[in-house]
Amino acid sequence: MEDTTSQFAVSLHNLKQKLGDREINAGNIITIIQLAMETVELTKVKGKAQKDLAIKLVRQLVVDAPVSDDKEKLLLDMIDQDILSNTIELIVKATKGELDINMAVGVAQNCCLAFLKR
Repeated sequence: MEDTTSQFAVSLHNLKQKLGDREINAGNIITIIQLAMETVELTKVKGKAQKDLAIKLVRQLVVDAPVSDDKEKLLLDMIDQDILSNTIELIVKATKGELDINMAVGVAQNCCLAFLKR
């Protein structure tokens, strides 16, 4: 079994291949997390560790991306404020048919409000 460091490195490489020359920005961060989830799904990692790996991959992409400090801070704040984590949970619930759409609207509103209050 691969150790976590090599699993991360392989996953990061695969994710970068999927991304190609796409810019990393707030406008496409949900697409980035989708691609990260698809990448992680192909690994042997399961459960909560999948979500953690996907978020770690996105964080590394943000840190490595050629973006301004302000944009990097915004993206890292989105990660640190659990917006990506909550988005992943929402996607997983939707794929399992566990999504109550009224609850989803509330989560989305709360995520957006968190950034408007800054």
